[in-house]
This record gives sequence, structure tokens and C-alpha cells, in this order.
Amino acid sequence: MLQLLGLKPEEIQRLISQGQVALEEMKAEMACIKASLEAIERILGYEYGRPSRTLMGHDPLRLPLIAQVEAAGEARRVDVAGLLGKPATRGHVVNIGDAKAALWFETGSQRVGPYYLLPAAALDLSWALEILEVRDAGEGPAKVQILMQ
Repeated sequence: MLQLLGLKPEEIQRLISQGQVALEEMKAEMACIKASLEAIERILGYEYGRPSRTLMGHDPLRLPLIAQVEAAGEARRVDVAGLLGKPATRGHVVNIGDAKAALWFETGSQRVGPYYLLPAAALDLSWALEILEVRDAGEGPAKVQILMQ
């Protein structure tokens, strides 16, 4: 049938092999483009503090978590993920007491701290947070207010 169209079997084989080579080249180029886009996404995440795509974002219909935590001599842990129903993706912590507060931040198995928050200072959070731990820094009872979404 193809011979009726004027195509010889050798030409058909050559066209098929050229098509396969072109398809392999396109697959390799698409893999490079995909790797470049993933690298750009990671860079933007590092630059602007964007969480991973698997993390649920802020829902404006859900009220933020507002709480005051006072720690005198012992650590107080606030399960932000449990209270919000998801990890917090933004918010702030304000030291409303008269002494420094030591803060620890936990997300999954990662624990970071202590971060010392001076009296009347605020810390703006732009990363995912599951648990916030508040302790006094040895200068007296620490009192912080948190607002997280």
C-alpha cells in the first residue's frame, strides 16, 4: 500500500529510525528542562521561605491560632499542628514579658533552637512549624503571645 504512495521500504525504515532518534533527543531535553525547573523551585523556596507543595497552605476560612504561653522554670510546648489541624505556614511570636524567652521550633524530626527572643520583640514566621517550645532564659518567667495560621 505504501508502495502505491511512492514510498520504498528502505525510506520507511530510515524515517522510522530518524523519528526514534528525534524522540530520544526530545526526552533528554525534557529531562533537562524538568531538572532546571525543579532547581528554580528549590532556589525560590530558599529565597522566599516557601514550603513544599505537600504542605497545606493557609485557609482564610479557618481562624488563626492565638495563644499566650507563660514558662517559668519548665518548658511549655504548643502543638501548633494539632491545634490548627495542619502545620502553621505563617504567623508571629511576640515576647510580651519582661525577660528573655528561649524558643525551639519543631517540624517533623527536625528541632531548631534555642532562639532567644528579647522582651517586646517579635519574630515573624515564614516556614512550616508543628511544635513551638517556650522556656525561660534564666532571667525570670517568659511570656510570649503567638498568632499562627
